[in-house]
Amino acid sequence: MDCDYDYLVDCGDRPRPGETTHTPKTTTTTTTTTTTKTTTTTTTTTTTTTTTTTTTTTTTTTTTTTAQPTATTEEETTTQEITSKPTETTTMSQTTTPTNKYPGFPRRVIGMYILLADNFEDGFDDEADWEPMLYPYQQAAANVLFFTFINPATMTVPKAFQKLALTKGTEAEGAVPKDTLIFFAIGGYAYSVTPNPWKWLQSQEAAEEMAKRVAVWRDDYQIDGIDLDIEEGAGSHPGAGVNLLHFIRQLKSIHPDMIVSQPTYGYPQIAAEIEVINGSWMPGGASRGAADSIGIMTYEGIQSLEYVENFASGSSQWEGFPITCDVPKSSILIGSKGSNSAENILYMAAECERQDLLGIMVWYTSVRNGLQYELSWDASTNEESQAGYVAASEFFATRE
Repeated sequence: MDCDYDYLVDCGDRPRPGETTHTPKTTTTTTTTTTTKTTTTTTTTTTTTTTTTTTTTTTTTTTTTTAQPTATTEEETTTQEITSKPTETTTMSQTTTPTNKYPGFPRRVIGMYILLADNFEDGFDDEADWEPMLYPYQQAAANVLFFTFINPATMTVPKAFQKLALTKGTEAEGAVPKDTLIFFAIGGYAYSVTPNPWKWLQSQEAAEEMAKRVAVWRDDYQIDGIDLDIEEGAGSHPGAGVNLLHFIRQLKSIHPDMIVSQPTYGYPQIAAEIEVINGSWMPGGASRGAADSIGIMTYEGIQSLEYVENFASGSSQWEGFPITCDVPKSSILIGSKGSNSAENILYMAAECERQDLLGIMVWYTSVRNGLQYELSWDASTNEESQAGYVAASEFFATRE
């Protein structure tokens, strides 16, 4: 994503979701000489359901009966022998659908990469103990935040990630708003050069074990997804792509609704990225159930728009083109430099609506007290850019 090693490589344009029946029932009275005996028989049957929870309760009384739904999946019938006339039995069947705590991407995205950790930067390593806080424009504009970056050598969740994630919905100063999605971004340019390879992508077994470990992040940190920023270096290592795709599938088998985003260069050239994209969609755009989105890592001006068809119409490109599937435009994020002009930002927002693109992916923005790379790229140093992203967010909201 960033390009900290421009003296070593050609960096291109990068610096990084009751039915009621009334059935008459005849009761039976068992009477001895002077005693009325009441016998109660309870029969319980268990009903198994796959996608909904169904509750059925039948109750017999001598007065008007109200059946109360319960939170179990059992049907319980009670028969009482009493000295009375037949009474009315009320049966209520209620089907409920659980609320999805993780509903997926918003209709349109303003996604910002926020710099929180980098083991190559003094004072911002994984164990650095500081207080990250969002700027007001980030709280207003972004509905997706990519916490940047997790070191793939250790896959340790940095303290700064943990602290900021815990603020979600608290309304504290600098907190993550309650409806903003949180992604943990893994890798980046520097972490693709070192370590190389990523050891958990050297075998399917290692990829499976890492998927189990990453799945725990959902409950531990209440995150919505991950961003797999594997670039030149580790991304070109033999087997990395096949095992990365296997990792995603294993993760999805544990949390089917955990969102996975795959960044890619405008012209696809990293083997692992290509493997994941082709393994996530079919020609025609049908999903294979792996990655949920791609993000085009071209950031100057509005240039990322020029590369949309490389992915949206990948199967229609020339013979030998690396992308052989068609990524739905509604799954494509277009890249924008953090310090892009407001005019460019709003133009791209309009194009997202016109083309039904997923939204805008911003590289990069710093947080209060936080790490910065190239200052000229940082949205937090440019008031015009900040206003542009807020305006783009408001524009998307008017189209809901």
